[in-house]
Order: sequence, then structure tokens, then C-alpha cells
Amino acid sequence: CIISPVFPKRVAGIQYNGKITPTRLFDNLYTVGQNEVSAQALVTSGGIILFDTLNNEDEAKNILVPNMIALGLDPKQIKYIVISHEHGDHYGGAPYLQKTYGAKVVASAVAWTGMAESLRDKKGPFAGLPIPDKDVVMADGGTLTLGDTVVTFWMTPGHTKGAMSAIYKVTDNGAP
Repeated sequence: CIISPVFPKRVAGIQYNGKITPTRLFDNLYTVGQNEVSAQALVTSGGIILFDTLNNEDEAKNILVPNMIALGLDPKQIKYIVISHEHGDHYGGAPYLQKTYGAKVVASAVAWTGMAESLRDKKGPFAGLPIPDKDVVMADGGTLTLGDTVVTFWMTPGHTKGAMSAIYKVTDNGAP
């Protein structure tokens, strides 16, 4: 999550903006983002949990959704969107997906506060970026269950104060 306008020399040597091929990582986990920022779709028996949503509505609509469709995933099955942390390149597409598909958005309390502060900010890199409606506040050690899948969340501040990591089961050719 390197903000290009802030660190252009560093970014140029590490990453570039652009599309990547959407890919099935495990039997139930897919990468559906772009090169600058990732997004993953976790498929459960109850629908899809989407982790992060790219920079904005345009990228959600024209990169993330087509990537899902290319992998045979139905965006209408997105039941939850997990925002890993309060940088706009991870929550920017969430309002569009929430409004279009009715998904519930999950973030830590600190991340929700950080998103709200960015919305009010006049100068920061995510100043004024629309934020999703607050649906679920996830606490350290909290869980989210969808169908046959349980996701456990842990607060992992460092990159941002509100960052959280998720632990869940994936399978590879049917093996956990």
C-alpha cells in the first residue's frame, strides 16, 4: 500500500499501476485486484467474502467486478467486504459494491474512524474519498461466519493503526 503521489521514486522501482490476470490461488481463494493494490475473494458455501476493494468506484466497477466474472465468480454473491485498513486504496471501491450488491462492510473501529477522518480531510492522499456505510465493527479476536467458513480477525497495527489480519481455512485440491 504505497501511495504513488507521496513516494513516486520508491513506487517506480517496486510497483506499477496496471491490470494483472485474475487468478485462482486456492480452491476457495482468488485474487481479483490490480497490480498496485490487491483484493481477494474468499468463496464460501454462503457467498463471497471480499477482502479490500481497490482505489475507487471506477476500479471496483471496471477491474474488480470484471476480474471476478472472468473467474466465474458472481459479484451478486458478495455478502461481506472486509476492509483490511484505513487507506483509500483498500476501501475506495466499497461504497459502490455496497450500494450495487448489498454487501455488508467490515472494518476495525480504528479503521472506521480513520476512514471518516479522511473523508473530512482537505489535503491528505485520500481526502474526500467517499467511505462505505458502517455495517460491522470487528474487534481483536472477533469472528465472521459465512456458510461453512469462519474468519478470525486480529488487530495488527503497524502499517496503519486500524490494520487487521484475517485467518481462515483454504484448500488446495481439496486438502486444507
